[in-house]
Amino acid sequence: MTVQTFTPPTSPFARDPFYAMGAADAYDEHHAGLGIHDLLRRADEMLDIPSTGRDSVDLYVCGYGNAVRGLLDSHIAQINAQADVAQTWLARKQGRETSTLHQRHHAHR
Repeated sequence: MTVQTFTPPTSPFARDPFYAMGAADAYDEHHAGLGIHDLLRRADEMLDIPSTGRDSVDLYVCGYGNAVRGLLDSHIAQINAQADVAQTWLARKQGRETSTLHQRHHAHR
């Protein structure tokens, strides 16, 4: 019996240098202190510029946008994890953690 393996899906542009420059710029700006909202606004402004027909500019915007999307996804996951911890702490403080209603609602997540 053999196990079929699949290669992970990657972007067809992932090896393009302009795509990589766009993604790197988004990560650099984020680590330099630009907030998620500023990155989203900048990516939105880039998308509003009409296409020049040059692949290098379009791939840069694609790389930048995908990096911003990844940063936003990780930001949302971090906020959800923090909310879960806070909700558990509040349930413990109020004595609801051991109630059957709390257990029933917590199990559905």
